[in-house]
Amino acid sequence: MADCIVAKMLAASPLFQGCSVPEGAFTVSRYRAGQVVHDTPKGVPSVGAVAAGQIDVYSVAVDGRDVWLNSLYTGECFGIYNLVAASDLETVLCCGEDTVICYIDKVTLRRWMETDQKLAFQYAALCNAKLQFLIKRIEQLTTQTCCGKIAAYLLAHRSADGQVKSFCSRDGLARQLGVSRATLFRALSSLQAAGVIAAQSEGFVITDSDGLEQILYSSAK
Repeated sequence: MADCIVAKMLAASPLFQGCSVPEGAFTVSRYRAGQVVHDTPKGVPSVGAVAAGQIDVYSVAVDGRDVWLNSLYTGECFGIYNLVAASDLETVLCCGEDTVICYIDKVTLRRWMETDQKLAFQYAALCNAKLQFLIKRIEQLTTQTCCGKIAAYLLAHRSADGQVKSFCSRDGLARQLGVSRATLFRALSSLQAAGVIAAQSEGFVITDSDGLEQILYSSAK
């Protein structure tokens, strides 16, 4: 059973996919929705990879508020940013639903990376992508208006054809953007009336990307 769980995670992981995994490298842990997880299970510094479920990543603001940064799904990892640097990261990881995590201790992962060029390259590529994501997330957090926050979110999560599939409810999106539900709905209505987005069953579609970008840049001034 554990082998099947690990195999499912590996097939979806941008970090581990296609690499020759050392025997017994991963252990499997299960968590309930709402539980806090971390990268030191049983006190052992580790990298965790989601095999099933969802992990929400928060940063704690100076006023004590939890600020949503990202959500991790099957194949995505946490604990990779301090794989080499020993410093702790000031983030909180909470299961958005029942979640299964595959852990590999960081010593084993570093040794594996030293002998597997593909794994090392995929790690560098993943860190590069995460850095770009965090830069865009900072733009979202520093945007002043709700319309600007929504514009930044949609532009960051759009597919090549402008589709933005929603991974959460409208309430969840309001919480992620740090606005009230009523403010979110007013801003969404305003953006739809402006003709830059349209609602659909699984999320939104950007109908005027230039116009949406203009709203984002205007709100940042």
